[in-house]
Amino acid sequence: MSAKPKKRFFANHAKSSAALVSLGIHAILIVVALSFVAVTVIQKEDNKFEAKPVNRPKMQLKKLQVPVNIKKKKTQKPKLRKRIVVQPKMNQNMPDIKMPEITGVKGGLGSAAGDGLGGAGGLGFSMPEIELFGIKGKGEKVFIILDASGDMMVDEIGGIPAYTIIKSELVRILGGLNPTVLFNIAVYGGGDYTLFPDLVPASRGNVAKVERWLEPLNAVTKNMGDKDYGPKTLGAGGISISGNNEIEPLKSNVGYWARPMMRAMEQQADSIFVLSCSWGFLAQKIDDADQWSESKWVRWKEKVAESKIRFKEDNDLRRQKGEAPRVLPNSNQDRHRVRIYFPNEPQPPHPKFYVYTPKEVLEAYDNTRKKFKPKVPTTSGLGKRSQKKDKYSINVIHFVRTDDEKGEDARFKKITSLTKGEYIRIQGMEAIESSVQARTSGQ
Repeated sequence: MSAKPKKRFFANHAKSSAALVSLGIHAILIVVALSFVAVTVIQKEDNKFEAKPVNRPKMQLKKLQVPVNIKKKKTQKPKLRKRIVVQPKMNQNMPDIKMPEITGVKGGLGSAAGDGLGGAGGLGFSMPEIELFGIKGKGEKVFIILDASGDMMVDEIGGIPAYTIIKSELVRILGGLNPTVLFNIAVYGGGDYTLFPDLVPASRGNVAKVERWLEPLNAVTKNMGDKDYGPKTLGAGGISISGNNEIEPLKSNVGYWARPMMRAMEQQADSIFVLSCSWGFLAQKIDDADQWSESKWVRWKEKVAESKIRFKEDNDLRRQKGEAPRVLPNSNQDRHRVRIYFPNEPQPPHPKFYVYTPKEVLEAYDNTRKKFKPKVPTTSGLGKRSQKKDKYSINVIHFVRTDDEKGEDARFKKITSLTKGEYIRIQGMEAIESSVQARTSGQ
């Protein structure tokens, strides 16, 4: 038997082979397709986004503005009037040097110095100021003269209560002084004169001493006597001054404010304040009083006795009410007492006096100032210059009775104008209170 020819696999399975071929082709197509897609995806570039510019409104920042007022001080450059001149001389060890005089620079320490400088009051750039009852004065050496006599405490001025206000205001002003200022206070009345030995710096400690010194002066106390006033009521710390004050052209021993003024000149004060109620007795007796009949003297003595009784009754009633007693002027108290209770009663005649003029009084002060002026070596050229600058001012606060219709005191007015000082007239208790309130409210 011949062998049977082998049938091929695909011939026997024709349908199955076709299906397989078809399936293979599709598989290849799918692989190709997937490869194409994958390659395409991988190689595709990333999308890029471009932002469109947006115009936004910009706010302008405002600069911080703080209102500051800057005042430029005008300063004057010092001008030299003279050059320094050195003139060497033969057979002389030191040349004669003339110091230049500088303008445009004020003297004094002012506010440029501190508390610790004490009394070195002549080395700065601004002149210290002091204001008392509306009067302003400039000076490095301040001397205050306070009237503590009975004349200052009469009812027509305001009595002891008014004096208490004056004293308190004075202490308050001293407390505000620049500590570099040198000051002194003299208190006078009834023939007593008290002050500190010398000018002292206006430090807190010295002002406190003055306050303790003045505190009991003319203070109202329980069961106060009719004569419990005057410098004798001062506290501890002052010294009494006495002696003869006769100096040309004055021919008599002057009193009142004029005597402590002599001490101000001795201590070379450059700004003097006088707080007083009268010019006082600055005169020389030239003749006796006119004669009075015996009957007039008898009547006068009767009125004096009656006035004393009424005066005591008046003060006893005031003490019962807790009030300060009525005070009489220190001089000629019999005359003043009779004038109070018997205003129409004739007064005994006065002796005749020559009253010194303000110019004569100032001449005596100038002579006193020169007598006690510290000596400066003339070879340095300072002697002439310091003499030229040796100026002082007298300022007067004049306390006046309410029944005084004379107006300004011509003598006080004259002496202040001659020294380029100031004068103010304060009349009665109401004016004193108003003056103090105006000062304290303005600060």
